Amino acid sequence: MSTKLHTKSYSNNDRLFFLLNPNEDIAENDPVRVVDAVVESLDLKEFKKLYRERGRCPYHPKMMLKIILYAYMNNIYSCRKIERQVQRDIHYIWLAAQERPDFVTINRFRNRVKKEINNIFTQVVLLLAGRGFITLDVEYIDGTKIESKANKYTFVWRKTVEKNRAKLQEKIRVLLQQIDEVIAQDKAAETEAVEFTPETLTSFIGELKDALVSEPEPTGKEQKKVRREQKKRIKELEKHRDKLEEYDSRLEQIGERNSMSRTDPDATFMRMKE
Repeated sequence: MSTKLHTKSYSNNDRLFFLLNPNEDIAENDPVRVVDAVVESLDLKEFKKLYRERGRCPYHPKMMLKIILYAYMNNIYSCRKIERQVQRDIHYIWLAAQERPDFVTINRFRNRVKKEINNIFTQVVLLLAGRGFITLDVEYIDGTKIESKANKYTFVWRKTVEKNRAKLQEKIRVLLQQIDEVIAQDKAAETEAVEFTPETLTSFIGELKDALVSEPEPTGKEQKKVRREQKKRIKELEKHRDKLEEYDSRLEQIGERNSMSRTDPDATFMRMKE
């Protein structure tokens, strides 16, 4: 014996016509009503010049602006996604008064009002401030990450620079000890526990060159070889100075950050979710 299922009748194939009234199902304090009220209060006289007096009647700019602003509030920026919301979501259906603009129409409208949109946002901010929703006394900075055009292979890392700089300091100390000059040996001993700077190295190099000039010209083969070695080491010391200056400049540009780009010093390396 079969038992009849005790439920309300259901059939989605019935040809029923009904009138949708989303206004009854949207709370009075819902944010969508704020968007509606704000746009209704805006001065859209600049939009009139964007429309022709002939041809097919377009969608009202207030309606288009409402659904786009409400979509942006909900982190929806794709025109296709906005189109789907207008067809399915009761809040968008209410804003659009049951009109159904497709994604092409939404995109065209958005491109058409690019220049006027800045004025609209200014009006929105002033209107919200006038109603007490926001204040203009304090600025808040969020954690938005903006992707830079800098190539990921141009980034310089703080730890790498500091590590290479420490190695360079040791190379400079060893090189000064190898230079067969009393002045270089004295300077190396004095600064054994102190970090070298480009300025101190420039001073060392100048004194070493002056010492070479003051010496008599070498006559024998062995003396000439020693002189060539001394000049070679001084040139190497100059290269180390220039490299040290580069490392110091990088660290100054990085500041308190962990990385920077050589082509865009303001860019910091961040791993984007995308």
